[in-house]
This record gives sequence, C-alpha cells and structure tokens, in this order.
Amino acid sequence: MFTHDQVPSSKAWFMWGLAITFLLLQFILQGSVSGMAPFLAKDFNTDVAAIGLVSSSYFWTYLLLQMPGGMLVDRLGPKRILIAGTVICALGTLLFAMSPNVHAAVWSRMLTGLGTAPALACGFYLIGSWFSPAYFAFVVGLSEALAMFSGGIGSEIISTAAIHLGWRTVLVCAGITCLVLTVIMALFLHDRPKQSHHLKKITPHLSIKQQLVAVLGLPQIWLNGLFSGLMFPVISLLATYWCIPYLMARYGVTIQVAALGNLALFLGAGVGCPFLGHVSDFFRRRKSVMATGALAAFVTFSMALYIPHLHFVYVVALFFLTGMFSSVYMLPFALVNEIAPEEVRGTAMGFTNMLSIIFGAPLFMPLVGFLLKSQAASSDATNFPLSSYTMALSILPVSLLFALLVLIWIREPVRT
Repeated sequence: MFTHDQVPSSKAWFMWGLAITFLLLQFILQGSVSGMAPFLAKDFNTDVAAIGLVSSSYFWTYLLLQMPGGMLVDRLGPKRILIAGTVICALGTLLFAMSPNVHAAVWSRMLTGLGTAPALACGFYLIGSWFSPAYFAFVVGLSEALAMFSGGIGSEIISTAAIHLGWRTVLVCAGITCLVLTVIMALFLHDRPKQSHHLKKITPHLSIKQQLVAVLGLPQIWLNGLFSGLMFPVISLLATYWCIPYLMARYGVTIQVAALGNLALFLGAGVGCPFLGHVSDFFRRRKSVMATGALAAFVTFSMALYIPHLHFVYVVALFFLTGMFSSVYMLPFALVNEIAPEEVRGTAMGFTNMLSIIFGAPLFMPLVGFLLKSQAASSDATNFPLSSYTMALSILPVSLLFALLVLIWIREPVRT
C-alpha cells in the first residue's frame, strides 16, 4: 500500500509530460528517415545505401553523448539541458529540411542526435525528483510504452505527411514544434519541487573526474546496464528490422501480413513496460521481476523460433508475449535510481542507457547480417533460407540467457 504523500501530484505529472513530449519527439525524429527514404533518395539523387548512412548518422552522436549528457544534467539540472537540447534539435531538424545533398543531411542528423542525446537522462532524472520511489518504475515504464508507440507509428505518420506536404515541410514543422516546446519548458519546467530546492543548493558540484569515478566505480551500475543491454535487442533488433523479412521467409506472406509480427512485439513491449514496472513497484521487488521476464522471454521466443510448423497466428502471439516479457529491460533504470548517489543520477542514467543501446544496432545488427550472408549466397534479405534466419537470430535467445546469468551478481538494494 502507498501512503498519501507517495501519490504523485498533478504538478509532478505536468513536469513529466513536458519531458516525455521531447522524448516522444525524439523517437519520431529518430526513425523519420525510414518514412521519408524514397523522397530523400529522389531529391538527393542517390541510392538506398546513402540514405541508410543518413539514418544511422543520428546514432553516432546520440550514443556517444549519453554519458556526457548525463554529466551535464547533474551539473546544470535537467531544465537547462532540455532547453539547450530542444534548441539544438530544432536547429538540426531545420538544417536537415534545407539540406541540398547527403553530406549536409548527415551533418544535420548528427546535430539532431546531439540535441536529443540527454532527453532520456533528463526525463528519468525528473521522474526521480518529482515522483516517490514507489512510482518510479511505473512512470519509467509508462514513458517507455509511449516511446514505443511513437516510434512504432512515427514512420507511418512521417511518410503520410511527406506524401501530402513534402518531406522538407514536415521537418520544418517538427523544428518549429521543438522551438515551441523550448519556450514552454523555459516558462514552466522546474528541476524539483520547491521544498527540496535548498537541498540541491548545498550540494557542491563534483569535478568531471569525480563524476566518472562515482558512476564507473559502482559495479552494480555496470551490471544493471549490461542486463538492460542484453534484454533490449529483442526490441531494437528484431522488432525494428529482422522480424518482417524473417516472417516473410518462414511463411511466404506479404510484407503487410509480416508486419503483424512487428506490431505484436511493439504492442507487447508497450503493455509490459508500465505493467511490469507497476508490479515491481507494488511488490518492491525488481530483481525477481527481471528474472521472471528474462526467463519467460527466452521461453516464448525460443518456442517461436525453434518449434516447426507453428501456425502464423501462434508465432505472432508468442512475439507479443516476448515483447511484453522482454520489457523488463527498463527495470535496471529503477535500480540505478536507487543505487546512484543523487549528485550523479543523471550521469548514471546516461551511462545505463548507453549500455542498453550498444548491443542492438551497433553490435548485433551487423552480426545478424554477417551470419545470414555466411549461410547463403544471395544478398537479398528476403531470399535467405529459413535455416539461415533461424541460425542468425539464435543470438537473441543466447543474449537472454546471458541476461539471466548477469542477474546472479545484481543485488537488490535494501529498502526500509
């Protein structure tokens, strides 16, 4: 049971709403290139590979600046960093809208990635400041669910808008939205409730070296980030890319039908993030929920991947369950919030998010492609034999098993 003073205030939800708006905009912009790819290729007079470079360039700065962004949040507070981030994001988006060629588009996407890099650390920092620990995992899970939703529909919205308005106009509108959000944050956002302002003022700033030592010197933060990184590829790798070609190869269905599996994974994660976050909050147990989710995700995905002659509907249902159970990837953020000292909370969140991302697109994505090519002569992903997909995607259940192994060394903080 939660006491009355633990119930979030309407002001806390408003502060969360401002932060989550930028986070949702980040996810839409992050996947916007896929929704505009045909138009970009035509206007830039280039091929799919070059457009892929434009898309991936966002992550170069986004990933590298996770921890520096978190360190800035600790030193300057989330409000200042969010204001700076929205301005930089607006500038990058508007420059992308005016890009005459691929080279200019890459640089503008890198600038956009720089602006959005601290969004998650700022959002989770604000949740930790405005919400009771009894609600932290639930609100983080709700944030992740909304992010999944925006990421899932973002490309479709961008693509439809680009058809009717033109891709440059769509990006101009996105840039203006960032600037409007900047003004609203400047007027209404606060780092923490007023009654706790004086506590922050008497806390001296740590040096950069002290911030790094305080976070990197805590093995539990490394372990929690590693667990999250081993769980998240089910979403970041399977749902965002390989699910559709795999189902097309297995069942010979169209891309529209195969997309149901993709949708099931996103919906599962969208349901699981707030639900499992609430469960861990209610029972005040993170590690047991993480272990249950990792084991269940391993079982459901292994059934979908290895049981032959399963009906398409059953595989889609198993993908939904896999997405739901694998959503425990966000619970380490709740543990890190409890473990990390307050003066390095943003740094710890940024570092954890960096570890949660790094195993997906940067490492496992090219590994799956390499394994597929090593098993088949064709370079067309839709023509790889099913056995090649089964072998290549086996890295995901292996990753889930390693996540379970990491849990052995993760310790649950003592709660009073």
